[in-house]
Amino acid sequence: MKRSRFILYTAPAFLLGLLFFSCTKKQEPRPAAPAPAVSAEVRIVATVNGDPITLAEFLERFSRAGYKPEHDVEFQVKQDFLNRLIERKMMLREAQRKRIKISLPEITRRIESLRTDSNKDIRETLAALGIDFEKWKSDVWEDMMIERLLARDVNKRVAVSGAEVRRYYQANPYEFERPEQVRVRQIVVATEAEAQGVLDQLQGGADFAAVARQRSTAPEAEKGGDLGYFAMGDMPGEFNVVFGLQKGAHSGIVKSPYGYHIFKLEDRRKAGRIGLDEAYRDIAERLRKDKEDHRYKAWITELRSRTKFEVNYQALAGETPEPSGK
Repeated sequence: MKRSRFILYTAPAFLLGLLFFSCTKKQEPRPAAPAPAVSAEVRIVATVNGDPITLAEFLERFSRAGYKPEHDVEFQVKQDFLNRLIERKMMLREAQRKRIKISLPEITRRIESLRTDSNKDIRETLAALGIDFEKWKSDVWEDMMIERLLARDVNKRVAVSGAEVRRYYQANPYEFERPEQVRVRQIVVATEAEAQGVLDQLQGGADFAAVARQRSTAPEAEKGGDLGYFAMGDMPGEFNVVFGLQKGAHSGIVKSPYGYHIFKLEDRRKAGRIGLDEAYRDIAERLRKDKEDHRYKAWITELRSRTKFEVNYQALAGETPEPSGK
């Protein structure tokens, strides 16, 4: 069973703060009166509790999210983005109302972690994208404020009991039927000649994992070529040869679009039902995610109900409305 986890934010580092997920469209913002034809700096596309969102701010955030305003973008995409921006403003205001604080050292640590993940200074990445670092840093602060708000008002108010996990396991037996699985290591090289050299080493008694670390070009080489467990059909057809191997044996040379492979069967797991102990964590996470999603929908609906907001989609489109009274 695949593991699922409630994710507060999933956008890449350089898009932080701009694509926050909105899971409700039940209550659309009500249209405001048409705006006069004015510059983007003062044209209002929406207000949230009286605070304006100008067309200039929208376009700037839209660009920081990876969109290119100068290119043809479907108007529905812009509308959806504006609705998410409105929702983001609502949540940020709620976080401030509840006196949630994010310190400068916390922001710095978050940015440092992003630089570590990308293995590159984030300023260089942003500069290459034409994104202002200080404005992006403000987006990071907003992200962290909203994350803390959701952790307090949504996540921490959700619990999953052992009885709920057991009931789910008993009510959904077919989800926990597992086919036969094998645990396999592989070595992948670019040419048949290289593969023959590797095979000669293995037949001479060389350790498969050590050779994989030294010579394999596949991503799992650093793990000794370990692919973990998989069932028939999970991998490309060329991998099916492993199901005919004896435990501890290795295959001959197998050609695929990825190169030349040699496989070793490490273990075989019979088909059967996954026990409750093994499935417990996955079930608990699934049930928790479902509860968090349900809680979030109710929470954001309630927040929207006590927020005054208006949208001018004509201003967003850059249209000049006809004078009223015609």
